[in-house]
Amino acid sequence: MSSRTLFLAVALAAAGATFAQPALYPLWYNAPVDATTFPDTGNLTRGGSFNPVTGNLLVATRAGGTGVRILNGSTGAAVGTLNMTGVAGGTFALNMIGVASDGAIYGANLTTDASTSPFRVYRWANESAEPTVVFAGNPGGTGALRFGDTFAVRGSGASTEIVAGQNSGGTTLFHLGTADGTTFTGTAITVPGIANGDLRLALAFGEGDTILAKQGGPLRYISYDVATAAATLDASFTLSNVGTSVVTPLGVYSDYVVAYGYTTAAGPQSANLYSLSSLATDAGNLPLASVAFGAGNANINGVGAVSFNADGSIVYIVAPNNGIAAFQVVPEPGTWALLGAGTLLLGWSLRRKL
Repeated sequence: MSSRTLFLAVALAAAGATFAQPALYPLWYNAPVDATTFPDTGNLTRGGSFNPVTGNLLVATRAGGTGVRILNGSTGAAVGTLNMTGVAGGTFALNMIGVASDGAIYGANLTTDASTSPFRVYRWANESAEPTVVFAGNPGGTGALRFGDTFAVRGSGASTEIVAGQNSGGTTLFHLGTADGTTFTGTAITVPGIANGDLRLALAFGEGDTILAKQGGPLRYISYDVATAAATLDASFTLSNVGTSVVTPLGVYSDYVVAYGYTTAAGPQSANLYSLSSLATDAGNLPLASVAFGAGNANINGVGAVSFNADGSIVYIVAPNNGIAAFQVVPEPGTWALLGAGTLLLGWSLRRKL
């Protein structure tokens, strides 16, 4: 290769590196049907989580009755439903769903007053099992606390962890841990330095003993210690958006954060991809990729769910009133890949001129 050819190939690769970023590409989309039919436009479908054992997406809904729909993670096609024996109580008997890495499934009701209507967490051993109750009570011990709008699960067996966030009026993070994978112990952790309700619309596990949480304001990065029932606000970030939607419900995979952008009036919904390690605390952070989708219906509650598949290559968004969407996550190409692509492109260009 001549020095001129090498220079041009490197220049092409450098130009590619300047613009190359992770991308989101639509994979499938289940559009909403009507106010009562799944996926609905009646604020009935809010929770969803990927099952890494079966490859299915599980969606909690009250459309057509309280239940969990099982969708094929690759196509969005309906596969079945979970057994709902004994699932009852609360303002909504089931609102959110989460799946551990061993395929055990956990679901939470929504209660607006846990002192009179207990917050309940259910466990299904697998997609064919009947549910059992692993917690029923008031996460804060006393007071008319609302829980069940946010819910996250990780780990497997004895390392399974579950967290739920208090809605407006407080900053309680409720943690459920287990020593055997089936019996759970709850710990209420007050998070200092955040605003009331900052745990109410988005909640996801980060690396180690950390969580990410959000409502309409800053993204909160929080570390916690179950043994001491203590938490620390480590950082706050502003997540900006290229459109008019508010980015809130979120999912995390390694360094990727995907936030669902919703509108409280009719308008476009969006999937927004950020790099956690690149977020700045002193400025707005625009997404690396943003894709509009959905029917453009209002999501007046600002709720929803975002979940990655096992290897982070697909992200799913349950967008209340706007259907369910799956996106392919394409990582940023490496420098040498870009160099090779630049060389091939240059070679093709030169051959075309001969």
